[in-house]
Amino acid sequence: MYKNRCYMPFILYPPDMYDVVDSGSENQLIQSLELENDGTDFVMYLSVPYCRVCCKACPYFIDLLPMNSDKTRSVLDRYVETLVFDLKRYAAMRRWRNARLRGVYIGGGTGSLLEISHLNKILSTLSGYFKLADDCEITLEGNAKDFTKEKTLFIANSIINRISLGAQSFQTDVLKIVGSPHKAQQTIDTIRMLQDAGLGHIQLDMMYNMPNHTLEHWEKDFKVLHELGIKHLTTYLYRVTPGTRQESLIKAGKVSPVADAESIMVKKMQEMIKQFAADAGMHNYMYEHYALPGYESKYNHWTMKECVDALGLGPGAYSFINQRRTGISKDINRYANAVLNGDNTFTTASIQLTPKLSRQRYVIFNLLYYRIDKEHYRKTWGKECYDDFKNIFDSLIRDNLMQETQTEWVVTESGKNWLQNIMLEFFDDSMWENSQALNQQQSSWAMNNHMIDIGASKKEFWLARI
Repeated sequence: MYKNRCYMPFILYPPDMYDVVDSGSENQLIQSLELENDGTDFVMYLSVPYCRVCCKACPYFIDLLPMNSDKTRSVLDRYVETLVFDLKRYAAMRRWRNARLRGVYIGGGTGSLLEISHLNKILSTLSGYFKLADDCEITLEGNAKDFTKEKTLFIANSIINRISLGAQSFQTDVLKIVGSPHKAQQTIDTIRMLQDAGLGHIQLDMMYNMPNHTLEHWEKDFKVLHELGIKHLTTYLYRVTPGTRQESLIKAGKVSPVADAESIMVKKMQEMIKQFAADAGMHNYMYEHYALPGYESKYNHWTMKECVDALGLGPGAYSFINQRRTGISKDINRYANAVLNGDNTFTTASIQLTPKLSRQRYVIFNLLYYRIDKEHYRKTWGKECYDDFKNIFDSLIRDNLMQETQTEWVVTESGKNWLQNIMLEFFDDSMWENSQALNQQQSSWAMNNHMIDIGASKKEFWLARI
């Protein structure tokens, strides 16, 4: 087993990103993306970079909508006009025009802040300017507080076919402590309203080990989930990010600290998740994701298992294009000015992956599904997976963290407890102890911070075993 357990909210590879600082590096970046070459399958992420309130532990977005409804509508009107303009701009590029769009995720921020008129403009642009696959999964992410009966009926009759709600908890006192914008009953009422409208494909995000979150709270949450008949559940360990308001409140003694991630209580909470899922007929098809058969995330499938291109639009969005990661600044005005001036919106980028680094990325992402299909790897890369990573596989098998079957490399039950450390085994040696990325514009693209921090550390810290 490893000496130090790695906990990441999500994983991105390669970890390091570098500022696009001048016209020379910008031109080189755009040329490397080959936007005028034919594309194949891809997914799209659309960022709605606003929230009504900032949850106390959130490190990502700080742009809050005005309290006045007319001002809110005006802000969103201007933003959606910019986003639609950007969508049409990319639709004119050969890489996206001739490719199949497999999944769309409208998130943020808070995607559900968009009103019917905004959603209509975006969805009309998607269906009119892009080649949507017949089974294209289109997810609207958001908060229960934003759904009205009128909006729900519009969504039910649109091309949106999946809803993702950040419930977090059904316990009023817990929601208050973490600063959620919604009330527990609002989530329940909204889910029922969505289901009555025919929108049964609902993903619910739940958090555990929040301040004052007890085993009794967690048990009550599962009872509500059972009564609602949720088909997809994603669970997250609550994280208190340095520099957030929640950290300040905990340090000041105004909020109770969370339990240690290695504590008996947290382990018990994790066991309760597995038991609930099993009782509900869900399977743990992906790390932290549980679903009834047929309700697994297609967006994640194409992004993580197939590793297709991902086009991200809007502040804070990231893309993966032609084996290169790019990011857009969280600065909304900077993004809008670039779009309206016809300029490049990417403000940060990774190196372009070599075939070796691309194969590492493939394995790392597929491990989120606890397995690597030998035949799929062979068809994708024209090589045997074992030949590329012989020493790593031998070591993981020796320690009973993975096992080999005739068709797959599979993470063992013991290995699932160390999954993120196992994923780090496949990081290239060049990705470790890279302090250069620490000096880049982390504040403008905070979603990458944890990956940069891991890459700046020593390999031995995460991968040394007992």
